[in-house]
Amino acid sequence: MKTRLTILLLLLSSVELSAQAKSYAKHNKGYFCDVGVAFGGMFPKNNSPKAILEVFTTHGYQFSNTFSLGGGLSTYNTQNIIVYCQVRFNLRNITDTRTHYTYISLRGGYSWSTWTGETWGEDKGPIIDPRFGWSFYTKEVNLRWSVFVAPSFYQFHFVPKIGLAFEF
Repeated sequence: MKTRLTILLLLLSSVELSAQAKSYAKHNKGYFCDVGVAFGGMFPKNNSPKAILEVFTTHGYQFSNTFSLGGGLSTYNTQNIIVYCQVRFNLRNITDTRTHYTYISLRGGYSWSTWTGETWGEDKGPIIDPRFGWSFYTKEVNLRWSVFVAPSFYQFHFVPKIGLAFEF
């Protein structure tokens, strides 16, 4: 239980690291961070479906108004740790304040289980997570947030997800 709480606190603490007095109306060059949650289902072969709750954070660099590259951590139901790299393309060249736009991204990484005992580390494998999302800006609270769908492949199992992320 301590491991799971530590993981959750580590993922959510990144919000404080990115708290700066700047406008999130557009994606400027420099450091970026996002924190989010996704819901979905895992459909493993020869087993019954399983509900998934993913908590994630990504940190990286915004190279232009349309391209960013980063790395991050996530967990599925606090039963594993996923380390990944992410490439994101905004589908509009954001040169002024826009209230919304679409984006695509691709995350690829590797997962290790957090189970204790004899099975620790046995549940491991690759993850590929393509995403299509819509990013929104709420001027009243200076907040950029996004919703997305992701037809993920986790350890060669299909995991469709929908999610919500806050972008800093």
